[in-house]
Amino acid sequence: MRSPLPINARTVAFNILNDVDAKPEISLSDIMFELFDKSNLDERDRSLAAEIVYGVLRHRLFLDYVYQPLLKTRSYPPASIQIILRMGIYQLLFLDRVPPHAAVNESVQIISRLYSRKESGFVNAILRKVAAQKIEDVVLPDKKKSFEQYLSVKYSFPLWLVKKIISQCGKSDAEMFFSASNQPAALTMRVNTLKTSIADVANWIRDHHPEVDIETGKYCPEAINIKRLTIKIDWLPLIQGWVYIQDEASQLIAYLAAPKPGLRVVDYCSAPGGKLTHIAAMVENNAELFALDANRERLKLVEENCQRLGIKNVHIGDNTHRLLSELKQNPADIVLVDAPCSGLGILRRHPDLKWKKNERALKKLPAEQSAILGSAASLVAPNGALIYSTCTIMRDENEGVITKFLKMHPDFEIGNPEKILPQTPGDLITSEGYLKISTAKTGMDGFFAVRLKRRS
Repeated sequence: MRSPLPINARTVAFNILNDVDAKPEISLSDIMFELFDKSNLDERDRSLAAEIVYGVLRHRLFLDYVYQPLLKTRSYPPASIQIILRMGIYQLLFLDRVPPHAAVNESVQIISRLYSRKESGFVNAILRKVAAQKIEDVVLPDKKKSFEQYLSVKYSFPLWLVKKIISQCGKSDAEMFFSASNQPAALTMRVNTLKTSIADVANWIRDHHPEVDIETGKYCPEAINIKRLTIKIDWLPLIQGWVYIQDEASQLIAYLAAPKPGLRVVDYCSAPGGKLTHIAAMVENNAELFALDANRERLKLVEENCQRLGIKNVHIGDNTHRLLSELKQNPADIVLVDAPCSGLGILRRHPDLKWKKNERALKKLPAEQSAILGSAASLVAPNGALIYSTCTIMRDENEGVITKFLKMHPDFEIGNPEKILPQTPGDLITSEGYLKISTAKTGMDGFFAVRLKRRS
């Protein structure tokens, strides 16, 4: 590296994208929170940096498709140069508000700090060629000859994933899913009614961020959707515990659990604790809560969130903890399993997942989910409820897991969620009793959930 990068929207975006590739074990949101906190950008520059980061990750394959024919050799440039090219091309083809000369010059300036004049000239030449065209000029693969390849390039999904989703959802629903997954998502949060009210939070946001649009949730009374707002980790409503960042689809899972005061509730895959803390707020801290997770480090997030949100009566332990033995002897009224999954329903917020997943890992998930659900079932009391949820659209992780579970556990049956959920969201419930949320149809994250009742 020749000299340190200055701190501005584009260099912060570059550093975030670089960390996404270099640190796949860390979530995009955690990387962004950390680097935004260190950079001290103003709100306008944070917004531009976030736009570039999300845009590049959403359209990465398409951006590569644009510049690769312009390479003089078959070998790809170093990873950092690929990131700069993607950033520049995204601004040129997708961001009308960015002048072409700014997109080119700022990209070249970053490269000049990292490499020699030769690499700077290379980036400059590629971007100037792209600047001479419009997005409509890009010729996509022939839709009739290879529909899968066409979808892969147009919507920037790995080809193997396109094939898998089509096999499970069909061509029409698959294309709707790809398109919806590339749309920006509003910032959705749940108001913590243990500490404040929806009206007070909405008024505070309007006073401090008059430029944003605020909408209340369609299905969950505590949900607030905010457009055009990029927050930092020290945003006052967050640190005061007034809100928890959580999509409305995820909030519906706590309602599916239908908690009542005085019950024993287990969150079997608890970290970071969003659904458990929601349940606690719904019963005004009048329940005995158990937060379990296989990852001890992630349980620290549960502790932190419980403390910040004012949650009480929570027992926290990993899945080998003595709590497990205690719960088997004295089962719970409600056990929630928000299972580890492919996460394909939350790609609007986590577009990096498209590039972190692989086919082999996805094939293993249904067996892992079945094992987790089977273990959690042993903690459910007679007449108790077992809630299974994922944030994916994949049938083998959803209906497939439940079908297998019911065959092996005839003492469980699917309950009717219509009388439990708020706002009677009949359009989200299938004839089998599954809660299935489509991003394309609802504007919420893609979720699947089912309420299983244990017979007495």
